[in-house]
Amino acid sequence: MTLPRILVAEPSAPIANALRKFLDGWAEVQVVSFVDEAVQAVRLRPPEVLIAAVSHTFDGELLAPQVRKQAPETAIILSYPPSEVETAPERARAVGVEGFMVGPLKQHHVLAMVQAVTRLNGLAAQVRELQARFAQLKSAAPKPAVRARSSLVGVNAPDETFFKKYMLLEVKRSKRYQYPVALLLVSLDKLHESLGESAPEFQRAAIRSEALEGLSVLLRDIDVAMPFAEDKYLLFLPHTPLIGCTVVAGRVVERLSKLDSFHGGTVSVGVASFDPAANPKEQVSFGGLVREATEALKKAQAAGGNRFSAPELPAPPKKKKDRISMG
Repeated sequence: MTLPRILVAEPSAPIANALRKFLDGWAEVQVVSFVDEAVQAVRLRPPEVLIAAVSHTFDGELLAPQVRKQAPETAIILSYPPSEVETAPERARAVGVEGFMVGPLKQHHVLAMVQAVTRLNGLAAQVRELQARFAQLKSAAPKPAVRARSSLVGVNAPDETFFKKYMLLEVKRSKRYQYPVALLLVSLDKLHESLGESAPEFQRAAIRSEALEGLSVLLRDIDVAMPFAEDKYLLFLPHTPLIGCTVVAGRVVERLSKLDSFHGGTVSVGVASFDPAANPKEQVSFGGLVREATEALKKAQAAGGNRFSAPELPAPPKKKKDRISMG
């Protein structure tokens, strides 16, 4: 089995040695101490993952876009000092990296983060494969005598298990760093009925692939989109409040309902949201968010489709009337 390659860009020898020890036996680790060394290492042999420090002696936030330009498939994790615990989430999101860590670093946290972004790389590769297959389906003339296999990669047990673990990790991080997360359940309603039972499988596969391609265009680098069940997709949006995910849900409905190949069908989206800042005592789980999104999806479908259903936005706080003293 080939070990994943990880480039550690860290000027502190003790921290670099600790990261190498944490990852020993799980990955092939290369350590560099300067930004230009990191750029050169990526140019010569792009790693699967880059862990870059952000400190007064090393600017990982400056390095990240350079690496993204040279090696777009490399997942980037920024490592912030303990003093940046409050600002790290927003700073990492602004740079557009796949993950971030805040010291002091622990082995289980480092491994969980590296494994999460590595698995995300695998899912992204699946999306690219789907897009390539979809392009082939659109360009190739179908053969009536041959029934094509579906180009959609279904969610197998490992994928679903990873998605749950990744989401649980993000929920824990959202509680710790007080940022919201959202889950969208997207459905291509009655796809079989709209196409008819006689429609060849390649036609359904083309629509599913085109839908996944459309979803990937709407999402950010840190978002995750994956097939969840037949003609359904799960979208996970970290750092996204309820008002933001309703905007995304509206765009999903608008884009997918206009697919050229989706004749007569409707698109419905169920929205689930968790905001620890607004509800600090709220309990959340992967299953709970999926159930919430499923119930919302049913409401959107019952209302006729081509719409989304989401929790009500909290009412803005009432402004206190100014008191004027006279006399």
